[in-house]
Amino acid sequence: QGASVTLFSGIFSRRPAPGTSGLAAVNAAIEGLTRALALELGGHVRVNAISPGLTQTEAYAGMPEADRQAMFAGAAAALPARKVGDPGEVAAGAIFLMTNAFVTGHVLDIDGGAAIA
Repeated sequence: QGASVTLFSGIFSRRPAPGTSGLAAVNAAIEGLTRALALELGGHVRVNAISPGLTQTEAYAGMPEADRQAMFAGAAAALPARKVGDPGEVAAGAIFLMTNAFVTGHVLDIDGGAAIA
């Protein structure tokens, strides 16, 4: 009773790029699952999801530094926020979803505006 589940999807569910059909399908499935589980578990467990945009994490550590920085700079220039994400910004969204008892079935975009750009 009162539990919270936070899932993660991604921007490709709504803005796929060439070569990302698998990611787009998985991300869209997670978002649909979020809404369905929120209905099915309503009153007992809240279910939400975060759709993060490009975030500076260790996932890109295998890239050469110059390539990684160029990728981040190019992405930042195309975003309304003019920056890529920081893991702490995504974590703040997760904490919000986990602690706000009046939010369920929601997909929170933490993407610097990628969904609208």
